[in-house]
Amino acid sequence: MRQLNSITFRRFDTVCSVAADVDDGALAEVKALCERYELLLSRFDPNSKLFALNAAAGEWVEVGEELTGILRVALWYCERTGGLFDVTMGSVCRLWDFKREIVPDADMVAEALAHVNWRNVRVDGARARIADQQASIDLGGIAKGVIADGVAELLRGCGATAGVINLGGNVLTLGGKLDGSPWRVGLRAPVPSGGKLEAASFASVAVRGKSVVTSGVYERAFVRDGRVLHHILDPRTGLPAVTDVLSATVVSGASIDGDGFTTALVVMGAARALAFAEQTPGIEAIILTIQGQLLHTGGVEGEAGRFSVSA
Repeated sequence: MRQLNSITFRRFDTVCSVAADVDDGALAEVKALCERYELLLSRFDPNSKLFALNAAAGEWVEVGEELTGILRVALWYCERTGGLFDVTMGSVCRLWDFKREIVPDADMVAEALAHVNWRNVRVDGARARIADQQASIDLGGIAKGVIADGVAELLRGCGATAGVINLGGNVLTLGGKLDGSPWRVGLRAPVPSGGKLEAASFASVAVRGKSVVTSGVYERAFVRDGRVLHHILDPRTGLPAVTDVLSATVVSGASIDGDGFTTALVVMGAARALAFAEQTPGIEAIILTIQGQLLHTGGVEGEAGRFSVSA
């Protein structure tokens, strides 16, 4: 009789947990894969090829086909969202410190923002360059999706038919549970607590073989002078996005779609986000607004084999 085995470890500055109907050897491979991805995609580790690319002052760098493949995919999401997801936000992101509640000077933000333009990233075979010498690539907005899909591929190769991958709240399921029932994934919304925002579940989705990714203004956020300052920065301003969306959830077959689209949906605002999701094949969106409205695209409710929302 098959059973789920699990592993929990810390990577990507978060807690990761993976459970699947595989042996401990396969789970050890999962951990090793995550360690390799962390090095590949880190903009902080001097041993990372992404670090080398950011430090190359506009020169071409041999980074390998795996990283250039990820860069090509990331640039597609930049284009598809009209730049509301932009991988060159690194120069702006590094100015903000949401753990220590540091707000950068407006002039510093404006100077860094001048170097935000995903079109400056060039990819050619196994090499890449950033045309703007002062620009910096940050793949944090898409990394967990890439990694979750990679872990799922590894597990399927090991014979997994049931499982759940949770990378700090980015959830990707393999099939349903061993008893045939769907996985139920909680959706989070921000609630105030001691001047900060903490997450509490307000609904859940039942899924089989789907990814569920949520971005919200409660993640890495604090309140300053009555205003919520959160980590979802608008590439047009370099500041926390002004939006009527508290959280945006994307349900999709590939986890990278969730990462690639959720933050942009928050920046878009509720009406535009829903229209965008309706026009984007392969994804469904669930939007919680600051007025407390729960909005969703047409496929959310009722259809067996897809998914449903319950409070």
